[in-house]
Amino acid sequence: MILVTGAAGLVGHPVANRLARAGMTVIATDARVPDRPLDCPFVEVDLRDSASVFSLFERHDIIEVVHGGAISGGLVAPNDPLLVMSVNVTGTILMAEAARLAKVKRFVGLSSIGVYGDQPGTGPVSETARCLATDVYSCSKIAMEAVLYGYRESFGLPAFLLRMSSIFGPGRRTPCFIRGLLEAADAGRAVTVSADTDHRRQFLFIDDAVEAVWLALTTPDVPEFTYNITGGTWLTEGEVIAAAMRAVPALQANTGDVPPLGLDGQMGPLDITLAARDLGYAPRTGIEEGIAQYAAWRAAQ
Repeated sequence: MILVTGAAGLVGHPVANRLARAGMTVIATDARVPDRPLDCPFVEVDLRDSASVFSLFERHDIIEVVHGGAISGGLVAPNDPLLVMSVNVTGTILMAEAARLAKVKRFVGLSSIGVYGDQPGTGPVSETARCLATDVYSCSKIAMEAVLYGYRESFGLPAFLLRMSSIFGPGRRTPCFIRGLLEAADAGRAVTVSADTDHRRQFLFIDDAVEAVWLALTTPDVPEFTYNITGGTWLTEGEVIAAAMRAVPALQANTGDVPPLGLDGQMGPLDITLAARDLGYAPRTGIEEGIAQYAAWRAAQ
């Protein structure tokens, strides 16, 4: 059985459904009930509750884990750092310990490129780059990674990480740069984004994120601990709105002298060589196509 945590979230939900539709036995959990249908059993679990976490492993024959359960700090709980840290770090500690005791065969942790923070220069950013994050959410992801690395090295927990860039597309309900553009188009409101070229964005379409998790679970041998996962683009905000305007002609947008919304940090393009080599990962959906699909999904809701 495969356990998917964070099954009410943007990534966990479609991951659980894809696995279930492929005929795998899946149990999905989250601290809140999903607002979209799941194709597998669901159990409401607070990752901070040790009794609930250990009971979950005791009642089910869990042999693989996709750990996507987390709070996206500044988007969900910007003024509650204790909540962010307790869910993202304590929750990972409890999951790792329960997985260790259950002798799981694979533990895939979902992390974020936010751990890199601002990186010097514009060269490619590989998995060996120093983690220079300064915000609470990204620091909680650094701590989450450290927990899994400790369990991997000290106890042989077969854990590894996918560091994902900014995810967009169907199912995204929290604020994001692309969602903001689509909301403006729906409202007939013109938007101005930064002409800055230093804070470039590295978006990842949801289907590519799900594919990366699928590959992480189904690839026989995964040698590295950390893998960058991105959509393969490195765009200024102006280049993003140009793609958005081609995908959604109703969008009225331009660049101007406004602060950048460069939430990915100031860094060069992510190097996904390891993910391509070991997992066979390659992004399939371009930024323009992804925005068009996201807009169509929103229109259908």
